[in-house]
Amino acid sequence: MWKRKKAIWTRFGICLSKRGFPKRTVCTKRRKEELKEEKKTDGICLRSVEYGENDRIITLLTDKLGKISVRARGVSSPKSRLRHAAIPFSFGEYILSENGDFYSLKSFDYNDAFTSVADDLVRYFSGTAALEIADKLTEEMVPVNEEMARLLRFLMSVCYDRGGLPEFLRYFLDMLTIAGYAVSMGTMQPGDDPKYYVFDLDGGGFASSSVHNPYAVKMTSSSMRLLALFLEGENVEGESDSFVDIFSVLSQYVKVKTGKNLRALFELCDLLRNGK
Repeated sequence: MWKRKKAIWTRFGICLSKRGFPKRTVCTKRRKEELKEEKKTDGICLRSVEYGENDRIITLLTDKLGKISVRARGVSSPKSRLRHAAIPFSFGEYILSENGDFYSLKSFDYNDAFTSVADDLVRYFSGTAALEIADKLTEEMVPVNEEMARLLRFLMSVCYDRGGLPEFLRYFLDMLTIAGYAVSMGTMQPGDDPKYYVFDLDGGGFASSSVHNPYAVKMTSSSMRLLALFLEGENVEGESDSFVDIFSVLSQYVKVKTGKNLRALFELCDLLRNGK
């Protein structure tokens, strides 16, 4: 009577029976992950949050996948070769594998980290606020090519052309326009010289100071004139107090429209108020 002998493993990993017929084998977990389709996309890291002991959940703005959340395993370890991929401002090619409702980081090809943004406090907080604006004014899994281009253009101007507050305000206004919250002059044109100017947080433009509006906030004349120049397409220098006034009003506008707070922008305004 024939008796079954021990299975044989060949050099190619195929398990054979006594008669030489291949036996069905089960892929290991690692092999299954290798079989998953990898996706390559250029992206910039907007945010990084600790997840477990050594992992992080990073938010990326990408050219092919939109804004996505990615689990980066082991990147908190100082020995990790991918730790730079999970640092805000990091820009490069991300290689990801899709796992259910989220992506996992497989590899990262470094392009730029915009490290010189940290050489100056105002530029650093402007850059941090720019990342936050890109995060708060975009939705996941929708095309964000235009938003990504605006963000990279601003970061390059800050790092390599010594851009400052005018470039940041231009970026902020552009991002609001792309998101569908464009700022306009409203019902009152500059030059009317009222006692004070008011901005309508619901309508996204200036309103008459004589009309009661629960969404109205005051703006100084210098701030209003500076903002009017930017709305006409000009990039001009101005007093830091005027920029602070504009940033404060626009952050309230974002809060009314989206329900989201721009904390990094508040820190930038606080820095400008207290002096550099």
